[in-house]
Formats: sequence, structure tokens, C-alpha cells
Amino acid sequence: MAISRLKPSQLKPHIPARALSFQNTNQVEPLDAVIGQERAMRALDLGLELRFSGYNVFVTGLPGTGRTTIVGNKLRQVAAQKLVPDDWCFVYNFSEPDSPIALSLPAGKGAQFKNEMSQLMETLKREIQKAFSSDYYEDQRLTLIHRTEDRKREILEQLNQEARQMGLQIQMTPTGIQTIVLDREGKPLKPEEFEKLSQEEREAIHQRIHQLEDRIAEAVRALARLDMETQKSLTSLNERVAQFVVEQYIRELQEEYRDLPHVLRYLEAVSKDIINNISRFLSELQREQQKPAEASQAEAFFRRYQVNVVVDNSGLEGAPVVFETNPTYNNLIGRIEKYAVFGTYVTDFMHIKAGSLLRANGGYLIADAVQVLRHPFVYDALKRALRNRELRIEDVSELYGFMAATTLKPQPIPLNVKIVLIGSSLVYNILRQYDEEFSKIFKIRSDFDYETAISEESILNYARFIRKVADEEQLLAFDKNAVRELVFYAQRLVSDQEKLSLKFGTITEILQQANYWAAKNGHTQVTGQDVRQAVEEMEFRQRLVEDKLQEMIERDIQKINVTGEAVGEINGLAVYRIGDYTFGKPHRITAKAYLGNESVVHIERKARLSGKIHDKGVLVLSGFFNWKFGERIPLSFSASLTFEQNYALVDGDSASATELFALISCLSGVPIKQGIAVTGSVNQDGEIQPIGGVNQKIEGFFKVCQSKGLTGEQGVIIPRANVQHLVLKDEVQQAVRAKKFHIWAIDTVEDGLEILTGKKAGQRNARGEFPRGSIYYLLEKNLVDMARRTEAFRKKISGDSKKAPGRRKTKSEEENNEEQQSD
Repeated sequence: MAISRLKPSQLKPHIPARALSFQNTNQVEPLDAVIGQERAMRALDLGLELRFSGYNVFVTGLPGTGRTTIVGNKLRQVAAQKLVPDDWCFVYNFSEPDSPIALSLPAGKGAQFKNEMSQLMETLKREIQKAFSSDYYEDQRLTLIHRTEDRKREILEQLNQEARQMGLQIQMTPTGIQTIVLDREGKPLKPEEFEKLSQEEREAIHQRIHQLEDRIAEAVRALARLDMETQKSLTSLNERVAQFVVEQYIRELQEEYRDLPHVLRYLEAVSKDIINNISRFLSELQREQQKPAEASQAEAFFRRYQVNVVVDNSGLEGAPVVFETNPTYNNLIGRIEKYAVFGTYVTDFMHIKAGSLLRANGGYLIADAVQVLRHPFVYDALKRALRNRELRIEDVSELYGFMAATTLKPQPIPLNVKIVLIGSSLVYNILRQYDEEFSKIFKIRSDFDYETAISEESILNYARFIRKVADEEQLLAFDKNAVRELVFYAQRLVSDQEKLSLKFGTITEILQQANYWAAKNGHTQVTGQDVRQAVEEMEFRQRLVEDKLQEMIERDIQKINVTGEAVGEINGLAVYRIGDYTFGKPHRITAKAYLGNESVVHIERKARLSGKIHDKGVLVLSGFFNWKFGERIPLSFSASLTFEQNYALVDGDSASATELFALISCLSGVPIKQGIAVTGSVNQDGEIQPIGGVNQKIEGFFKVCQSKGLTGEQGVIIPRANVQHLVLKDEVQQAVRAKKFHIWAIDTVEDGLEILTGKKAGQRNARGEFPRGSIYYLLEKNLVDMARRTEAFRKKISGDSKKAPGRRKTKSEEENNEEQQSD
């Protein structure tokens, strides 16, 4: 295609008037749909609707595209159509105290069950004490006791009668039954009288005592059996009384929860435990007389009958949607808290706390992927829960062996939750590449676009979005010129005449600031002027570094020539990014050629100040020269390229065309107009390829030319493919319209050379020769001359060596030979 000097109309997009068929945003409906994210929403819908394992969603896209807001709104819409999930409680495990039982109850029943159990225990304490203080119980207890005492007396009286018949007497003492010897009158025989008895009489007495001791042993066993039977009878009585009271009051709960077998099993266990520990309830009668330690033990004991509601869904209308902004292990998985008792840390099932994963059970959980990865142990715990489809609330210090002390091991809770992680494409790709489990757990990727095609519909939707934000943030209405400026700004964000930015976070900031300036300017609605002022003020706040660089150029600290001509020197354009702010600035690129065969040497590469993409672009230059001229003559030159006064890393290939122009100028001796800057990538065929940051580069060079004085000869050469990306500021458009500044679009190196030098590059004729006086003619002529001089020098060196075969080489000659061999 021919060289194109761009018209002002080509420098910015045109917004048709019919796309803004309203006076202000109050005349359009607030946006209730998602703009330009059909691909992401279809993926999200699929992930949310599939009930199979592993269909969790990883949302990717640029920050500010509304990922979190859109996903949150979508989840709330879907969740509203779902059933409210069950409440979850932990209760005491009477058979395994270290493994609390997880109970699920219908939504709202958890707190109710907790209150009912609390009321039940208070009632049972009162009624059990009342039952055991009743006349009936006392009569039954005394009857058992009296019956036992009567039987004991009978046994002892019978034993005493047998003893008297043997001349003995028994006496009950604290240490047991004592045998007493009687005299003939039936009185206790004194020790001295016993000693006066004959040997035969004493032996007879001892024999009777032994006989009686056997009977005493039988009596003692009988008395013990009576005590045991009595105790059993009393225990049985207590259990019957307790069972009557407990069953009477627990029956209501059993009837209420008859459709929940796991709750009935728990209530049955509660009933048995109360009956087995009835003495604990009876000790409540003496609570005021208890010591602090005893009172603490009693309180800890009765805590076993409480209910710990860890998830209460009573306030929900549909499934839960939980945003976890700080996904630490405890916040996400849950924790088991500890408390101090007499200097020792202890815990129980009442101190189990649910995390957001359990609160989202039966619904949806949203979290930031980087935050999940940043906190220790969280990612592995999340994968384990999703893989096993159950949640175990475990003490992380014990789980990973940080503490030797044992703690609770609550029963796992079945997990039915959809996880939505939000992160960048980089995080997604890293996880997919290095974690083999990731793709099995997050099977759906919802990739949010950062731009959408411009159309009347999308412009109207932008206006509706502005109306929506204005309503939510209580902003002024935006007139149609303000909407036009916002659409223009959205196109600048993506540098495309046919696209609109979907970075609604950034757009919202401009809306808020434009509203501020409208109020400051006394406007009743936000105008285009207010939007422009908001953008300009935002750029002013961010462009300190740009202004400092501009000042260096204006003061000739950084050398940039924008007038005159020079050989082997050209203005290239670079893009800088400081935070979210991007700007362009020119750089002086110089080329120097000399005899040699190293081809193109880039000084930045030698100094390790260039990236791999830039290095590739430089190597392409060698390919171009070899293709264009190397088929006919040996290339016997070396050339150095550098970005003058550059002390930072250079990367990207957008300066490769610029560097090629500098080299051609250097090798041909044809000077380049310094008022024209160039940006563009080049391939080995000499075709100019598109680059990024075209608007910032043009505007950056325009500022330099403007500060040094516009001559009407200055401008920028860009790839033709970048014309569609032009969304330039008004000041550049006005300068082009006034013909004080120019922008050219080119397709080939030859196009650019003609603009830069005023000469034709030239094409080979049928004899393979370039037209005399053309740039390529001069370049090839110089290449031939350099090749001849190189060959002549080599012959001279070779001839000198043959003339003095016996002469010893000097150190300088040896070094020259080594350099040639390395070349």
C-alpha cells in the first residue's frame, strides 16, 4: 500500500449521534445485565449448575473488570432459588467424649433445639430434686433402709444367741464384730480371771471362739450382701424415679424431632446419661455449700448437655453466599478454642467454631485465590475438604505436630458447597501446571474479558451502567456529552477504536471524580467538561515521573533532537508504566558501522540491559540484511546499536524497525530527519508489524516537539495495523488538523525510509541492481566497498605472513590472529 499521512478523522473513534439519543442518563434505565462477558457467564453458569464433584469455578481476568461484583450478583440470584440448607450443631458424645457429634437440623431448628435443651436441663434439675424430695420417694427409701436394718438385727440377734449358748457374747465395733468371753453368771470374763482358768478350760474357750468366728464370718458376709442389695435397690429406686421424671419431660422433644433419627439417638443417650449420673443432679441441692473447684467441676459436667450451634441459617432466604475476605486456616476451616482453668488450657465441644466453608455449606463460597495461597495450610485444607466432600474441624497446631497436647476430634460434616476462587490468569496457569489436583477440583474456568466490541447497544449499555452507578452512589445525572467523553476514555483504556474497556472499577472512579468536579463547578448535571477535568486531574496526580523526564528533555539533560538531519541517528519511542499510569517518551537511538563480521551488536544486550524479546528483534535485523543484501555480496561489516542515555532494562521489539532505519542510514550515509520519530516492529522481510502503546508514544513525542517548538515537519511513523488503535487526545488532533504535526502509517521499511529521508529506498531491476542514487544503492555500494577493504586487508595480512615465514610473531600479531579465529 502507499504511504498514508493520516487525517484528523482517523485519529479518534467516531461515536454516531443516534447512539446517544438521550439528554442525560436519567432518561435511560439502570443497567440490570452484564456487558460483554458472555463467555465468562456461560462458564460460570455451567459450573454452578453441574452437581458433580470437582465442578468448582476459578474466575480469571484483569482487576477492575467487575469480576467479584458480577460473580457475587450471579451467585445471589442462583442462591435465591435454592433451598435453605440445614443448621449444624455439635453435641457431646457420651461414648467417645473426644469426638463430638455433628447434628444437622432444618434451618432455624438449631437455635431452637439449643434453647429447648437448655430449658429441659433446668426443668430436669428442678423436677429431679423435687421428685427426690417427695414423701413418696422418702417413704420408699426409708422402707428399703428399715427393711435392711431389721434383717441385720435379726442376723445379729441370732448370732448373739448362738454365742451365749457357747458362753460368749458379740459386740459391734467400728472395726467389726468383737467376741467377748462370759463367766458362769453371764458377765464378761476379765483377763486376769481368764488366766486363772485351767489349760483345758482355756482351750475349750478358744475352740468355742473359733467355732463362733466361722459363724461371725457368715454373718458378716450376709450383712454385706444386705448392704449391696439395699444399695442396688436404692439405685434402682433412684433410676426409676429419675427415669420417670426424665422420660416425662424429654418425651416432648422426642416427639418434636421424631423425623430426625440422629436427634432421637442423641436424646436417648442424654436420657441414659442423666439416669446414670443422677447423683450429680442431686448434688445441685448442695450447690451453695460447694467449694469453687467443686462448683467448676459441676459446671463443666452439666455443659455436656448443652448444644453448640455452629451454623445458624434461620435468617437465610435461599442458599448461603459467603465472601471470605481473609481466608486464614481458622477463618476458612474453623477452629477449636481453648480456655484456661486453674492455669491449664482446656477445651470442649462448646468451643468449636465454624469457618466460612461450613457457613457456606449447601451454598457458595467466594475467595481471592492469592489470599488462599498466601495463608499457611489453607490451600491444602481446602483441597482435602473438596476432594473428600467432608469438612473436619481440626486444631491446626495438632494437625501439623506443632503441639503435643491432644484436643478434640469432631466428627466430619458432609460438605456440599461450590467454591469460586477469583485470581489472575498467571495464578491459574501456575496452579494448573504445578498442582496435579487443581484441574480435578477446579474444572471450570470463567475468564472475564477486559474489552467488548463497540456498538450502539454497548454504548447504550454504558450509559445505563452510568445511570446504575449514579443511583447507587447518589451522583448527579450525566449529560450525553459526559457519556461521550466516558466512552472515549473507555476506548483510550484499551487503545482501540472498535472496542470499549470493561474495567468498570476504573470507570466508576472517573464517575465519582467527575461528579465532584461538577459540584465544584456549580453544574446541576455532570458535563463533558467535568469528565475531561476528572481525567486530566487524575493524570496530573500520576504523572510526576513523566513531568520530570519531560523537564530533563527540555533542559537538554537528556538529548533529543527534533529538528535537522543526522546520519545513523533516530528518535525511537518507549512506553513507561508507573502503577496504573502509562506514558510515552522518545529515546535517541544511534548506530555505528565498521569493518568486521559480527553483524549487528546491541550494546544494551552486551551490558545485560535488554530483555529476550528485544534481543530477538535485534537478531531479526541481521536476518533482514542477510536476505536483502547477503545473497550477492558477503557482508563484511559490524554495527553497534544503542539507546543513548538509557540506564534501565529495555524489552520488547517495538523499536526494531527504528533500529533498522538507523542502521540503514549509517550504512548508506543518508541522513534521517530528526523531527520524525518511529515506532514499529519489523520482520525479516522488512514488513512493519503492530506494536502496543501507540497512543502514549505519539503523545509523548508530541509533548517534546511542542515544548521545543512545532515546525510543521514533525511527526510519528506508525505501523498501518495500529491505525485502528488510535484514540488520541484533542491537542494532538488539533495539531494534525493545523498541519503542525503529522502521523504516517506504513507497511514496509521502504515506506518509512522515504518519509525519514525524502529518498526512495529503491527496488532491484531485472539485472538485480538498485536505481542509482537510491538508499539501497548507496547502502549496497558501501557494503561492497567494505567487503573489498576487508578482503584486501586479509590478503595483506596473509602476504606479510608468507614473506617472513621464519620470523617469530609479535604479541600483537598473536592477539590479532586469536581475534580473527574467534570471529
